[in-house]
Amino acid sequence: MVDLLNTTPKIKSEDAIGGEHDNPRVTTHLISSAQPPMGRADDKEKVKELLFYGFKESSALGKDGVSIVSIVGQGGIGKTTLAKMVFNEVKEQFGNRRWWVCVSEKPNRMGLLKKILKEVCKESVRELKGTYSLSDLCTRLQSKLSKSKFILVLDDVWELDGWWGDIAGILLGGAKESKILITNRKVEVSQAIGAKIHKLSQMSFDESWSLFLRVAKKQEYELESHHLKRIGEKIVAKCGGLPLVVQTVGSLMRTKRMTKDDWESVEKSEIWEWKMPVSTSSSSEICGSILPGLMLSYDDLPHYLKSCFVYCCIYPKNYEIKRDRLVMQWMAHGLIDQKKAIDVEVTANQWISDLINRFMIEETEYKDLKLHDILHDLALYIGGKEYSHASATEHTRHLSLLGVDDADAQKHNASGAANKLCTILTSELPLVYAKDLANFKCLRVLSLRECRIDELPKSIEDLALLKYLDLSHCHVRRLPSSIGRLCNLQTLDLSNSRIGELPKEMGKLCNLRYLGLKDAEELEFVAEGLGKLTNLRTLHRFRVCDDKGDTRGCKIEEIKDLNKLKGELSIEGLGGGRVKVIDAEKAELKEKHELIRVKFDFEVREDDKVGSASEQKGLLEALKPPHSIERLEIWGYTGDRPAWYSDTNCGKLQTLWLLSCPSWDTVTGIKSLEELGVSNCPTLCELRSMPLLKSLEIWECDGLNTIGDLPALESLDVNRCEKLKTLANMPALESLEVKRCGRVEQVADDHMPALKRLWLSDLNILKQLPTRLPSLEKLSVNNLPNWESTLTSMPCLREAHFYKCPKMQTKGWIYALLEMAGYDGQAIQLQRLSVWNCPSARLGWKLLEQLPNLVELGLDSESAVLLPSPLPSQVSTFLPSLTCLYLRDNNVNEEVKWGRVPEWVWGLSQLEELKLNSFSEDISLGGHWQCFLKLRKLMLSKFPNLKSLVDVNVITPQQNETTCATDAQQQIACLSNLQSLTIDSCPALHLPQELSDRLAKRLDID
Repeated sequence: MVDLLNTTPKIKSEDAIGGEHDNPRVTTHLISSAQPPMGRADDKEKVKELLFYGFKESSALGKDGVSIVSIVGQGGIGKTTLAKMVFNEVKEQFGNRRWWVCVSEKPNRMGLLKKILKEVCKESVRELKGTYSLSDLCTRLQSKLSKSKFILVLDDVWELDGWWGDIAGILLGGAKESKILITNRKVEVSQAIGAKIHKLSQMSFDESWSLFLRVAKKQEYELESHHLKRIGEKIVAKCGGLPLVVQTVGSLMRTKRMTKDDWESVEKSEIWEWKMPVSTSSSSEICGSILPGLMLSYDDLPHYLKSCFVYCCIYPKNYEIKRDRLVMQWMAHGLIDQKKAIDVEVTANQWISDLINRFMIEETEYKDLKLHDILHDLALYIGGKEYSHASATEHTRHLSLLGVDDADAQKHNASGAANKLCTILTSELPLVYAKDLANFKCLRVLSLRECRIDELPKSIEDLALLKYLDLSHCHVRRLPSSIGRLCNLQTLDLSNSRIGELPKEMGKLCNLRYLGLKDAEELEFVAEGLGKLTNLRTLHRFRVCDDKGDTRGCKIEEIKDLNKLKGELSIEGLGGGRVKVIDAEKAELKEKHELIRVKFDFEVREDDKVGSASEQKGLLEALKPPHSIERLEIWGYTGDRPAWYSDTNCGKLQTLWLLSCPSWDTVTGIKSLEELGVSNCPTLCELRSMPLLKSLEIWECDGLNTIGDLPALESLDVNRCEKLKTLANMPALESLEVKRCGRVEQVADDHMPALKRLWLSDLNILKQLPTRLPSLEKLSVNNLPNWESTLTSMPCLREAHFYKCPKMQTKGWIYALLEMAGYDGQAIQLQRLSVWNCPSARLGWKLLEQLPNLVELGLDSESAVLLPSPLPSQVSTFLPSLTCLYLRDNNVNEEVKWGRVPEWVWGLSQLEELKLNSFSEDISLGGHWQCFLKLRKLMLSKFPNLKSLVDVNVITPQQNETTCATDAQQQIACLSNLQSLTIDSCPALHLPQELSDRLAKRLDID
């Protein structure tokens, strides 16, 4: 065992390694797949109580404001784990408006704003690319946070300087009843932002002992029988009640024999007494009781795992790392032992599993990897001066510029260490060292991921030792011909880049194992030569190309010698007559036994000639995939089923997608299929014999008239299948969507016990729904002109939406709804209801009174008969839970027209969102707004005669002028608290200037 008392732990120079920033998604809400944490149930409930009930009405952060709660405790005590527990349990209250952002040490305000926006926007990350000014970021974030209530977790907040002052106003100005939960180590930080504080204490000995036994996979009686229990208890006592230490030490003991010598070697180790010099640690806490246990676990690692663990400190804290990229970078630095007949990728993945099992690295729910921040401190300390973030010295071997903005990057020129650097990592930055690239002759890993560069410098050819080059998400369109001189290159990642062509010199990269081309949508030409890359393991796309001038394009037969390919392969350019059957046979695709996902793309371009169906069938016959295939996609194929499509040849096939295959008439016989998608296959008429199928999507298959029994099917989506009439028995079905299938007469039998979601749209013949759906939670019915039925037995229904169903009646709904509630007197659980353009529905108060849990209601005057109306003072007792109301008047049919906003609306004082549309007779809506103290959103649309929202000039001589003015001010004050006021097509409306000024950017007038 290493004597840490007399030596400074430092990785040997030959083991020194580095890494690169893998994933720009630096925000995460990671909920570990491991067993639930022990001993924190009470803490969880206390934090939830603080979040929801810990603020008084009079507080600046009252229950109608944005409240902040802070979990405070030392590193490794389980703050993040506790926050994850709370985060998971508030899903019902906040839905998809739950966001998790890792802050870490010394964040800059621009970077943190981008982190939060990327998490909040999710699907809109691409929009964020062009937004760089602080003002733009603040405006966009403010808009997102003001829409409705949210919970935002800010994990690992160290200090407030440099960011809180700029961001606080935006966060605290979010939607009412929003929550911010932070985790940090200092009470002073929590006090500075006015947070309610929950101090997290160490685990008790009993809790620590239980966790230790679970992780070590030992039973107490086992330890007693081997006389090891007392030794084990001493070891646990030294862990100081810190879950992180207990876990890592527990995993260490899992590897030890059940002997007294082995267990005492740990319990009596001198490492328990070792302290790290304070000056060398980025965190003073690592000098305390937490360090020895972690160092003990590190010291017990095999030598090869030590190097791999230290490698990870090149990443900033809390960054996620893609497993594949981590493996490739380990390879680039020569960390993986080459074993006979075993690929280094396989070995590396096993080592990752070993580190996870030892709790030295974490696996996220998305199978990415990251280091706990204290383990990051430990790895960075062991790595010594060879690892550097942001700036380089003469000792630096591995330099990371991740998270460094442009200005700072320009300051830290690494030219002085150029001849020693082995790793340079940048992200979202210009290439600051481009002109000096030739000086970095020792580089083995170079990541320019997301750098804003248009071309790769020719001097790249001087990096003879380079093994890893990441150009993903870059703007580079062409590679220089000098790329061929990088004969040691193992990884070239061009995924999501703008690369347009690959030069013939690519064929000289004889050691290349990974060529990433996924989502490189602008790739048009690949020169001949890929067939020489016989060491390739990963090739996402193989594009067959015509010749380009004097340069020969890539041919299908070049696949022949690529027998080491693994994972997925998309073969493109098969249409257009550019591939002959004899050449396809030479590819010997069936010999690529480690491929599990294959796509055949026959789609043609504008200038391509169209090949015959028989030619394409011969071509697909020749490209028989290996028996190992699990996923198969075929696009734009005009032939019929190839002979190799059978249960015998595709016995492992789980997923099949057929897109635009006009001659493919049946999908049968593959018993292993679990997922099937078919789109634009007009001759498809039969689906059967798929006993394991769980998911089925069928779009635009006009020849399909029935779907047979599918006993395991859980999700079915059918759209634009004009001949489809019936659906057979599907007892396991949970989600069903049927749209634009004009001949469907029946969507299911009367008993679908598992169905939770039913969405029907544009079904012209359908007259009835199943009479018994015991598990249905959400029902959406749209444009069913002949449907006459009403709700039947649906006891679990929570959400129902009806639109354009002219024959639908609500007669009998009360009986059905009472049946929903059961016979024990419990309230009906329906929470969301909307009825639009359903003139026979005649929804009335007698029905609405039976819906005490209704949260959201949408009605138009054509579908509802709400006369006689209750008094405004009574309506809240009928609908006590209602927070969102949408009303639309009918200005075409005078018989059903409301004309003005009904008086009962103003009695719903609990409303948070109100939308009013097409009320033509209202001139003023003043005098009511002070009733809506909780209103967050107001939308007014198509009020042609509306002139005012606030009655300011309604003073009469008989009125007290002061009182009237105060009333107007109360109305303005109430409207000023809105998070959003939208006014559309209200040409006569004039807003008081004071109200416009107060609302500012929260006001939208069209």
